[in-house]
Amino acid sequence: MNGISLSGGSLNVLQSAITAVNQAAAGISRSAQAAVAASVSDSGEILSALIDSRQQVLYTQAAAKLLDTADQMMGTMIDISV
Repeated sequence: MNGISLSGGSLNVLQSAITAVNQAAAGISRSAQAAVAASVSDSGEILSALIDSRQQVLYTQAAAKLLDTADQMMGTMIDISV
Protein backbone atom coordinates (compact mmCIF):
# COMPACT_ATOMS: atom_id res chain seq x y z
CA MET A 1 0.00 0.00 0.00
CA ASN A 2 2.87 2.35 0.77
CA GLY A 3 4.28 1.98 -2.76
CA ILE A 4 0.95 3.00 -4.28
CA SER A 5 0.86 6.30 -2.41
CA LEU A 6 4.47 7.01 -3.35
CA SER A 7 3.71 6.30 -7.00
CA GLY A 8 0.69 8.58 -6.82
CA GLY A 9 2.88 11.29 -5.32
CA SER A 10 5.40 10.89 -8.11
CA LEU A 11 2.61 11.09 -10.64
CA ASN A 12 1.47 14.36 -9.07
CA VAL A 13 5.02 15.71 -9.28
CA LEU A 14 5.20 14.78 -12.96
CA GLN A 15 1.84 16.41 -13.63
CA SER A 16 2.93 19.56 -11.80
CA ALA A 17 6.14 19.76 -13.81
CA ILE A 18 4.32 19.29 -17.10
CA THR A 19 1.80 21.95 -16.10
CA ALA A 20 4.66 24.33 -15.25
CA VAL A 21 6.28 23.74 -18.65
CA ASN A 22 2.98 24.35 -20.43
CA GLN A 23 2.34 27.55 -18.46
CA ALA A 24 5.86 28.79 -19.18
CA ALA A 25 5.42 28.09 -22.90
CA ALA A 26 2.17 30.07 -22.87
CA GLY A 27 3.94 32.88 -21.00
CA ILE A 28 6.73 32.99 -23.57
CA SER A 29 4.14 33.17 -26.33
CA ARG A 30 2.38 36.08 -24.57
CA SER A 31 5.69 37.88 -24.08
CA ALA A 32 6.63 37.43 -27.73
CA GLN A 33 3.26 38.80 -28.83
CA ALA A 34 3.65 41.79 -26.49
CA ALA A 35 7.15 42.50 -27.82
CA VAL A 36 5.94 42.35 -31.42
CA ALA A 37 2.90 44.52 -30.68
CA ALA A 38 4.94 47.21 -28.91
CA SER A 39 6.04 50.12 -31.00
CA VAL A 40 9.74 50.70 -31.53
CA SER A 41 9.55 53.90 -29.48
CA ASP A 42 8.09 52.03 -26.49
CA SER A 43 11.31 50.41 -25.29
CA GLY A 44 9.90 49.94 -21.77
CA GLU A 45 7.22 47.57 -23.03
CA ILE A 46 9.71 45.65 -25.12
CA LEU A 47 12.11 45.38 -22.18
CA SER A 48 9.31 44.17 -19.93
CA ALA A 49 8.35 41.50 -22.46
CA LEU A 50 11.98 40.35 -22.75
CA ILE A 51 12.37 40.15 -18.98
CA ASP A 52 9.15 38.14 -18.74
CA SER A 53 10.41 35.81 -21.46
CA ARG A 54 13.62 35.20 -19.51
CA GLN A 55 11.59 34.49 -16.38
CA GLN A 56 9.53 31.92 -18.29
CA VAL A 57 12.75 30.23 -19.44
CA LEU A 58 13.85 29.98 -15.80
CA TYR A 59 10.45 28.46 -14.88
CA THR A 60 10.91 25.90 -17.66
CA GLN A 61 14.39 25.01 -16.41
CA ALA A 62 13.03 24.56 -12.87
CA ALA A 63 10.25 22.31 -14.17
CA ALA A 64 12.82 20.25 -16.10
CA LYS A 65 14.80 19.76 -12.89
CA LEU A 66 11.58 18.72 -11.17
CA LEU A 67 10.95 16.15 -13.91
CA ASP A 68 14.50 14.84 -13.53
CA THR A 69 14.10 14.53 -9.76
CA ALA A 70 10.76 12.73 -10.12
CA ASP A 71 12.35 10.36 -12.62
CA GLN A 72 15.16 9.59 -10.19
CA MET A 73 12.67 9.06 -7.35
CA MET A 74 10.62 6.63 -9.44
CA GLY A 75 13.78 4.72 -10.38
CA THR A 76 14.73 4.48 -6.70
CA MET A 77 11.23 3.26 -5.80
CA ILE A 78 11.43 0.58 -8.49
CA ASP A 79 14.86 -0.51 -7.21
CA ILE A 80 13.58 -0.69 -3.63
CA SER A 81 10.40 -2.61 -4.52
CA VAL A 82 12.27 -5.18 -6.63
